[in-house]
Amino acid sequence: MTRFAYVLSIVVLAALASFPAFAQDSAASKVTGVVHNGNKTIVFENNSAGLNLDQISAFSQVKASDPAIADKLARNPRLVTDNAFVSKHPALQQYLAKYPMARDDIAANPGNYLTPVNGSAWQHAAPGLKD
Repeated sequence: MTRFAYVLSIVVLAALASFPAFAQDSAASKVTGVVHNGNKTIVFENNSAGLNLDQISAFSQVKASDPAIADKLARNPRLVTDNAFVSKHPALQQYLAKYPMARDDIAANPGNYLTPVNGSAWQHAAPGLKD
């Protein structure tokens, strides 16, 4: 009888592991939305691989010390590459001196640093959200 119970428990565990509610893929838990557009599928995921989280986090201090800068950069992230603009904002100057790679990263990936505002050319609503 013990052999039967052993085999039965293995069968039950295998069945439970194959059931989607019990077997959760770690990658699937990171998916926040999916958009299908023609033959293109866009998958939105939470993922911090390849990001300098210290650099991104430190930018919040720049925004806190100069609240208007966030709106200006949200409307035009390329301003961070303009030395005349940067020279008018001491907190941004200090930040870019400490994190020189941030200049290009903010311009290329503003959503990692800024919240879009009305007038942001890069503004895209997440699936299910309205502008």
